[in-house]
Parts: sequence; structure tokens; C-alpha cells
Amino acid sequence: MRRTVVSLLLLLVLAPALHAEMLNRIVLRINDRIATLLDYQQRKQEMVREILRREQDPEERQRLLGGAGEMVFADLFRELLLQSRADQLAIEITDAQVETAVTQLRESYNIKTDQEFTAALAQSGLTDAQLRAQLRSSLRVQEVRGREVQNRVKVDEEDLRRYYRKNLEQFRQPEQLQLSEAVVLEEGGASAADRPRIAAEIRAKVAAGTPLADAVADYATQGVTSNVIELGWVSPGDLDKNLETAVWSLAKGSISEPVPARGGLHLVQVIDRRESRIPPFSEVSAAIQAREEDRVFREEIGKYMVELEKKSLVVANPPEEAAGYRRQIAATTPEESESLATGAAAPASPPTITVPDAVTPTPSALPTAKPTDMTPPAVVPPPAPPPPPPVQ
Repeated sequence: MRRTVVSLLLLLVLAPALHAEMLNRIVLRINDRIATLLDYQQRKQEMVREILRREQDPEERQRLLGGAGEMVFADLFRELLLQSRADQLAIEITDAQVETAVTQLRESYNIKTDQEFTAALAQSGLTDAQLRAQLRSSLRVQEVRGREVQNRVKVDEEDLRRYYRKNLEQFRQPEQLQLSEAVVLEEGGASAADRPRIAAEIRAKVAAGTPLADAVADYATQGVTSNVIELGWVSPGDLDKNLETAVWSLAKGSISEPVPARGGLHLVQVIDRRESRIPPFSEVSAAIQAREEDRVFREEIGKYMVELEKKSLVVANPPEEAAGYRRQIAATTPEESESLATGAAAPASPPTITVPDAVTPTPSALPTAKPTDMTPPAVVPPPAPPPPPPVQ
């Protein structure tokens, strides 16, 4: 009995020390860099919180949570490998570089004031010092890849032309209309009975040759209609369906019948038309080059990481849940792994700050027609640029 009591007392005394020793257990060593079980657990907790915050689909959320351990350990592996190489290259990031990165991060989240920045950091669970440490680490990785991988990225013009010839339809631009509109406003003072009459009168003047701006000038002064709103070039699907149906078959210079939509009765005039076309190579070569350079860069990063590991001392002892971490390394780049956890959703207000991986260039999309933004009608047309939000 006494022996049992002594054993229990020893266990109580030693438990905190044993727990601390377990948390300090090294789970990964790459050269002189190490990660402990505590490092791994903290990162995993952060990733789990982010998945739960962002991912709404139950099945996808469960899938991501199930692979969180492997993803975190794979990210630790890549980070230690690159940070160790940065040590070997004696790469140091200056305070000025970190300050520039902080400024760019604030601009990317549209954070104007120090108070907003402090609130965003708090929501992200970061202090200013932690953010700067993460940015410094990210910049060191960027420097390594820039020095040792960027010079491997070579793309010949003939490769670009070959890609263009094989993928012509990817570059096809849809038929487009250049449009202007004026709106008889619901809240402009005219009664519901008068608005169709005013719209018909304006349309008749334009059909007879009067410029749209002149046809609405008096009504716009009274606030009954908007001024002319330049909608710019639009593609199929950019407009409210009723507006698209009303204008798409119109000839150049024609004006639509009045169409009920957000804000009132819309009168839309076709200023010009562009038929569907495939642009020549000269117009899209820069976009193809950016895309191909990005692809080659990612390929070379993969090769570089394999080469770097072969030259490094690696001792990995992952937790059981992360034992398959090499599947993640083989299947994803660091950027793809991060996107699985953080997604691309716009930040909330205040925003949750995520330190970007400023290393790999963003995949360059081939040129496609972008939806034209159109604002709800207003008495004073929106300034351009940027173009106005979609009419509904």
C-alpha cells in the first residue's frame, strides 16, 4: 500500500516534467533545424481553426480535417528544408524589407489605419511581432528560391507558339457589345404611370436620331432619369437576363425597349459590336509566357526540393496521424497545401490576416473576357474607371 502511495506521489510530481519532455520531443530534424511536437501541434491547431472557419461543405471539411496532420507535417518539412538552406547561404532579411512586406500586406487587405491593423491582427490570433517574424521567414524562403530556382526557368518563343497553335480555342473571345444606358428612376419623382410614358418618349427620340445624352438631358436635370451610364464592353452572361434578351440582337446604334430592372426602367443602346474572334499570337504571347514560366517554375521547385533533401541530413519521427506526410509532399506544392487550409475567400471585417507565401508566382490565367461591372442606376453616373457593378 505504501509503495502504491509513493508511486502515485512520484507520478504527480513527475507528470508535468514528463508532459513537457513529450512536447519538446523532436519530430523533425533537417540539418541544424528542428521542429518539436509542440511546434507541430500548434500549427495543426491553427490549420484546423482555419478549416472550420472557412470550409462550409461538410464532406470537404471532413476531408481537410482528416488530412490536416499530414499537411502540417509536410509544410514543416518544406519549411525546415528551405530555412536550413537559407542558413547555409547566410541569407538575412533587413527590417526595411520586413516593413515593406507589412505595408504591402496592409494594402492587400485594404487596411487603412493602425487601429484596423491591430483589430485584424487580433482576429488572426497574431501579435505584430509574430506577424513580422512570419514575414521574415517567408522572405528568406523567397530569397532561396529566387537565387537557386529562378535561373532555371527558361521558355522559348517556339514553345509559346506551339502552345498557342494547340490551344487556339482557349483564346477565343466571345461576341461583345459596347453599351450605354439611361434609367427612368423608380425613386426619381415620376409616378408609376408616368415612367413608361417617359421611357417611350426617350426611346422614340433616340430612334429618330437624337443622341441618348440629349434625349435624357432635361429629365436627368429634374432627377427623373439617370444621366447616360457607360456600361462598356459586355459579354454573354454579364447582364441581367432580361436586359441581355432585349439588347443582344439589336443592330449597332439601336436602343432597346424599356426593360424593368433594378432601380427602374432601363433603356440600353448598342454603341458597337465585336464578333467572336481568336486574337493573334502577338496579343496573347505575354499571357502565354507568364503561364508557361509559372508552370516551369513549379516543376523546377519540385526538382529542387528533391535535390535539396538528398544533400541534407533528415531525421523524421512524425506523430502517427502525420505518418503519411510524404503523400502530401508528392501531391501538392507548398502553395497548394496552404490553399487547402486557407482558401481564397475575401477577408472578413476586420480581416483575418494570413501571411502570404510570396515566393511562387501566382498562376497566370490566359486572357478571358471579364464581366463588365454595372452599377444600379443613379442620378449621377459612376466615375470611370472602375466600371459600374452588374445591373440586375
